[in-house]
Amino acid sequence: MLLNGTIDQSAREPVLTLGLGRAGRNRHTTTLNTNFAPNNPLHSVLNLLSGVRPSNNGYEAQCPAHDDQRASLSISEGEDGRALLHCHAGCATEDVCKAIGLEMSDLYPPATNQSGRGQIVATYDYRSADGDLLFQVVRFQPKAFRQRRPDGEGGWIWKLGDTPRVPYRLQELIEAPPEERVHIVEGEKDADNLADRGAVATTCPQGAGKWSKLSDDSVLEGRRVAIIADKDDRGRSHADDVARRLHGRVADLRVLELPGDGKDVSDWLASDGTLDQLNDLVEATPCYSPHSERPAESRIQTVIGVRPNVFIDTEEHRVVAETIAALKIDPDLYQRGGILVRAIRDRHPADGVLRCEGLATIQAVPAANLRERMTRYAEFTCLDRHGEDVASHPPGWLVSAVAARGEWEGIPRLMGVSDTPILRPDGSIWQTQGYDHGTGVLFDPATGASFPPVPDEAGLDDAKAAVDHLLGVVCDFPFESDEHRSAWFAALLTPLARFAFAGPSPLFLIDANVRGAGKGLLVQAISHLVLGREMPVSSYTHDREEMRKKITAIAIAGDRMILFDNLEGSFGNDALDRALTSTRWKDRILGKSEEVELPLIPAWFATGNNVQVAADTMRRIIHIRLDCLSERPEERTGFRHDNLLDWIDANRGMLLSAGLTIVSAYLRNGAPQQSLKPFGSFEGWSSVVREAVVWVGLPDPCLTRTKLAESADITGDALGQLITAWREYDGSGRGVVISELLRSLYPSSQGTPTNDDAGLTMRAALENLVNCPPGKV
Repeated sequence: MLLNGTIDQSAREPVLTLGLGRAGRNRHTTTLNTNFAPNNPLHSVLNLLSGVRPSNNGYEAQCPAHDDQRASLSISEGEDGRALLHCHAGCATEDVCKAIGLEMSDLYPPATNQSGRGQIVATYDYRSADGDLLFQVVRFQPKAFRQRRPDGEGGWIWKLGDTPRVPYRLQELIEAPPEERVHIVEGEKDADNLADRGAVATTCPQGAGKWSKLSDDSVLEGRRVAIIADKDDRGRSHADDVARRLHGRVADLRVLELPGDGKDVSDWLASDGTLDQLNDLVEATPCYSPHSERPAESRIQTVIGVRPNVFIDTEEHRVVAETIAALKIDPDLYQRGGILVRAIRDRHPADGVLRCEGLATIQAVPAANLRERMTRYAEFTCLDRHGEDVASHPPGWLVSAVAARGEWEGIPRLMGVSDTPILRPDGSIWQTQGYDHGTGVLFDPATGASFPPVPDEAGLDDAKAAVDHLLGVVCDFPFESDEHRSAWFAALLTPLARFAFAGPSPLFLIDANVRGAGKGLLVQAISHLVLGREMPVSSYTHDREEMRKKITAIAIAGDRMILFDNLEGSFGNDALDRALTSTRWKDRILGKSEEVELPLIPAWFATGNNVQVAADTMRRIIHIRLDCLSERPEERTGFRHDNLLDWIDANRGMLLSAGLTIVSAYLRNGAPQQSLKPFGSFEGWSSVVREAVVWVGLPDPCLTRTKLAESADITGDALGQLITAWREYDGSGRGVVISELLRSLYPSSQGTPTNDDAGLTMRAALENLVNCPPGKV
């Protein structure tokens, strides 16, 4: 055993033991067990240094080239296997080597077997999906590893450069049937030994802790995966890191150690382990959970990663960086708009938006919760007054510094939270509960929710069949025209397809000619189908500053859908107009001085009767109008679905599958264009939702915008007519009392109305403005 520079030859398996003492301070010695390779440059250097301790990117030690009272020397391993040295006090690498009796060449591993410094005993090919050789991992004797890539002329370049790092045996992963379990191990030899016995196996290049360097591991998404950990601290930490990165992205995830005295899969197989036995062990292992707690002595166990230690001192930059590195494995922590956030159900901010219980919202992580998370994923120590290493709480300055960082490498960015499977831009659908790295969306269905799978090969006929299912939802509603029914259909598809197109989506305005026609039920039908509950409701205000605050609250919470209900008077102001044509919202958080820039991607809805829309808002709206001829529409009977929302809730899975099938089929079939007129500011929405609606045979939903614009022009003409009539009625310009005006124009049954030219003109202007029959104002 190597202990502070000495080797115990009696040790059965040589290990590297690093004394982590600080110069001039009596800290406890920490032991790090690692395979000891005599020709490994990193180990050779560490063997000769004092005060060595792990750091965020490798190790730290006292620099031997100057009188170092602090750990000023950083030591790490480069991609080509060489030892990298950097003295923060400015000592040259050559001086550091001379101080410990090494040559610069000793920092490099054996180059080739011709050098006499090592013999190549194995090579492992890493190939692209097409089978092209990207690079090799080369194993030397004595044990050392290097990577090389073809130079295109029959030779090798002994570094990877920008070569993409792919999973080992990538072609076999791609060709394996989807139901086959994939075994992730630590090392190419283990993967080959499993593959020789008929298993599907893979690993990552460059050893433990390097899974994050893979350029793409999406080949595992939706697969059944078993991670087999090497039985040492490094192997367990590596398995835990891989598991946390794959959690939520694969269909089934198990993490285990194999029984027996061997360290890895190869040892277990050499001890007569069989593939059938391995399959039994995997099936007996519970599914992985990031917070599972199982007895350490359990032979078949979910791996709980060893928490890294963060030493608290005055090097605040290091303490903050190491804390953030530890938080990267928190599966419930995200960043959004420069703040750390979490997704929560059943708790809603008091922000003026009315939400149903059980709806997921996004909230900034409170300082107390951030501190709790730190202690869950890291251990904190400091020196007491005697210079001893003792456990510590994260100090307040550390919690504040982590929260204020603004960028957190390795912590995923959260675009939104979805209750339904996520439609991607290529038409594929993320249906596994958890975070989708492709869209940045967390799929978090409500407890008990289930969704039928959407067929991968759906075509136009399947999409048209899905249309019939969905139109059955609104068969009892009196739409003004087929175009308005098509506009409702586009409103339904918009939240389902929201993460499949870039840019904003228009607001869907649902109005009617009379009260009780079913506007609210029509919009809640969409909400129950998409969210499984009623839509979040925000009041609309004409005041631009108040409207801005409401939109900021919507952006912070990450609401997928928002309803402005029961509009009265004119609708539209510059704050709303800006929100409807933006996907980013920049504003100050209420009660704080900091400014945030957040995603703003809800599907917008509004309801009202005979709504007057401001001119600038007009071009941002798709109109859905109900035209009910019944004098008392609320008393109608004979509906196909007597309780529509209950029927939707009971058939939600089928209806959602139908909606996703339509847009998925459209995208997977090449998104055939339908020669529609451009819709400025909403090109992304138009190219996916609008085009898909027309593709399945429904009218263009944007046709309703023409009639709405005409009504706005009529309103403008009516106002002009009223102004002209007012000037004629009040020729002297002294003003008119409204109550006297109305009594003059519309007297009681005993009175006689004013019938001179000015009175007739004023009466006609008022009746035209409010769109009522003569004499009925």
